[in-house]
Amino acid sequence: MPASADRTWVFMDGDGSDTSYRSAHRNLKLHQRRVIEDAIHLDSRSSQLVQMSDLVAWSANACIDPHQGNEFAWYWYDTYLSERDPARQPEEI
Repeated sequence: MPASADRTWVFMDGDGSDTSYRSAHRNLKLHQRRVIEDAIHLDSRSSQLVQMSDLVAWSANACIDPHQGNEFAWYWYDTYLSERDPARQPEEI
C-alpha cells in the first residue's frame, strides 16, 4: 500500500465493554486496514463531538427505517444533513 494511503481513527460512544468492534478490526488483514487503532470509546456525556455524531447517525437511521416512533424525525436528514453528504442520502449498511 502506498505511504500516502488515507488512514483514520474511529471514535464512538460507549465504555468499551462491547469488544465486537475490536475483534472486527483485528480480524482485518493488515494490508487492508485503513483504521489506525481499535475504536476509541468515549462517553457521549463528556464529548459534544460524539453527541453530534450520535444525532447524525440517528437521523440517518430515522430516514432509512421510518416508523411511528420516530415520525417526527423522518425528514431531518433531508432537511438538515443531505446537502453536506456527497451521496445526498444515507446508505444502508
